[in-house]
Amino acid sequence: MRGESTTTTRTMHTDIAGRFRGNDTRRMPSPRNSLRSRTAIMLLTLSALAGAPNLITAAQDAASDVQVLHDLRYGGTERKRCTLDLALPRGADGSRRPTIVVIHGGGWIEGDKSSFASDEHGVPGNIVEFARLGFVAAAINYRLSSEAPFPAALEDCQDALRFLRVHAEQYHIDTGRIGAYGNSAGGHLALLLGLIEGSADGQSDKPRPALSSCIQAVVSDSGPLDLVRQYEQNQLRSVVERFMGGTPTGNRLAEYKRASPISYVSERTPPLLLIYGVTDEQVDVQHADDFVSALGRAQRDDVTYVRLAAVGHCPHSLVRVPYLKTVVNEFFVRTLRAGEKP
Repeated sequence: MRGESTTTTRTMHTDIAGRFRGNDTRRMPSPRNSLRSRTAIMLLTLSALAGAPNLITAAQDAASDVQVLHDLRYGGTERKRCTLDLALPRGADGSRRPTIVVIHGGGWIEGDKSSFASDEHGVPGNIVEFARLGFVAAAINYRLSSEAPFPAALEDCQDALRFLRVHAEQYHIDTGRIGAYGNSAGGHLALLLGLIEGSADGQSDKPRPALSSCIQAVVSDSGPLDLVRQYEQNQLRSVVERFMGGTPTGNRLAEYKRASPISYVSERTPPLLLIYGVTDEQVDVQHADDFVSALGRAQRDDVTYVRLAAVGHCPHSLVRVPYLKTVVNEFFVRTLRAGEKP
């Protein structure tokens, strides 16, 4: 297209175990204001307010190095799902620690924080493994679309963050170093948390502006990025329609845009790690490509885009591509623990 520049990217061919077996280069279009040098685009051909806890159960994992507090209530009693599980590193010196909030997927219609509250089944992104890396980590529940449409789920996630900030001293949380990880619908909500407050169009925090729900880093494992296009392209159309409380017609079209992370790209977007599969039939990888292009036009220079060929939905949490665990862990260590003393 006229006016487009191009950038050379390197394609790394790997087998199913992630072993390299050669490489080549190709030319692909990018916006004139492309992402800066710190942005990593990896094209790989491989194929989940403050209130008293209603139930607190301390559990000790097998390695005795992490304490997990279950079912801490962060929302009012009328919102029964508004609870979280919190993993704390044992033997800490009492200093404030960076925190990772984990948001489960399930199309906004199902799923539960318990999927990420234990390392028993080896699910990537679980809070126990994050705690072993020195983070405080929280797996949260939120209202599903059967209980209330958008923005209820987002507001619940924001309230969970406010709960952690209210109780920062108790749980040794550094309120200026909080990140979010989510898969599928959870990735969508994690991105909204990271993008919406920093955008001029952001609508967050109006009920409680003195208590921030801002975060400093986001990992999205196949989170939807543009709900209007999701609906128009018949990708999870009925699921999206249920989440939004109707079709994107009339006044509700603005709500669809308000619920789309791509609407909030700005110069204040925090560091992002985006993981998407080329053969994903639920979230079109072209949406991710366009999202990264928009980030380039906004001159965001801390964006890592992992674009995996011949891989479907949720390459990290569901497909479990082996080396992505290292990619995710190193991203959070770099963005939330930079400058810490060894």
